Amino acid sequence: MPEKYIDLSIRKYLDDLSAKLPAPGGGSAAALTASTGISLLAMVANFTLDKKGYEKHNDEIKVILIKLSSFTKEVSKLIDEDVAAYTIVSEAYKLPKNTEEEIKYRNEKIQHALKIGMSVPCKIFDISVDALPIAKRLLEIGNRNLLSDVACGASILKAAIESAKFNIDINLKFILDTNTKEQIMKKYETTLKTAFEDIDKIIQTYKNI
Repeated sequence: MPEKYIDLSIRKYLDDLSAKLPAPGGGSAAALTASTGISLLAMVANFTLDKKGYEKHNDEIKVILIKLSSFTKEVSKLIDEDVAAYTIVSEAYKLPKNTEEEIKYRNEKIQHALKIGMSVPCKIFDISVDALPIAKRLLEIGNRNLLSDVACGASILKAAIESAKFNIDINLKFILDTNTKEQIMKKYETTLKTAFEDIDKIIQTYKNI
């Protein structure tokens, strides 16, 4: 069983990301980016918990840390899941297409694989968006010495969200199921706009503190 990138060094991951290899690529990098942004928020929460002057927020900070830990665990898995999903898509495109039966089978496999491939950036997108209210709250109750890290976390999550959206779009481009395509496009276009507005507000709030 091949080793997972999440268990290897950052150097190994970056070397493979920059190499002439089919994967990891943009989707996996989006997952790593999301993990980084969420981890920054967790750092701020950890430096707030039990700190003098912030004790009244301890219960809420503990809940925040549980949520962020769950987000990090979920999105970190997607670093490797995107690599696996890309492999499934790639293998589907390599199927033979010499007869009508082979062409039909290949097309069915490609459509199935594309939906698998799209599911990973959708998860990255969703988890990153779910972390944004926590960033907003940490600006209000977090350690005042680390508010720049909250802003950094929000900015990094913006990159993760946009990158995930690019990967959703590229899979959608080749999906033939019109209903699926329209539903996904509508959901993520609307959510992207709202998420970017929320992030801009978070960053502006930080600048005004």
